[in-house]
Amino acid sequence: MNKIINAVLGSCLLASALAPVASAAAPVDPTRDAHIQLTVARTQGETETVGFIWLNCPGQSGQDHPRTRAACADLHTAHGDFARLPGQDTAICSNDAGPVTVAAHGTYQGRQIRWERTFDNDCELTLATGPVFDF
Repeated sequence: MNKIINAVLGSCLLASALAPVASAAAPVDPTRDAHIQLTVARTQGETETVGFIWLNCPGQSGQDHPRTRAACADLHTAHGDFARLPGQDTAICSNDAGPVTVAAHGTYQGRQIRWERTFDNDCELTLATGPVFDF
């Protein structure tokens, strides 16, 4: 009987000793698995130019997306919802008008992302999406 009690007490002590170690683990980065292909298509008259780039979060600026840190921060603020990106308050705009269609396809925190929107011009795009499509 004493052996059983000692085994149970030993197990409880071991479990309580390991509990703080498990709870002290580093927090998981909320954007760790963001892997999204961004596409920008601009139309000027009869000419259309298309560019794409990968946004991987977390990441370093200069690896794929030129403004990775800022784009990932905005994506995190919007909880992966491209329609809720904080955008920018101001932008330098020209009088050039040409539709810009942007798309995002990939994963954010394990869920599929499929988003597309057309803006009247680059200025509207920048005001709505900030650094995310700035490449």
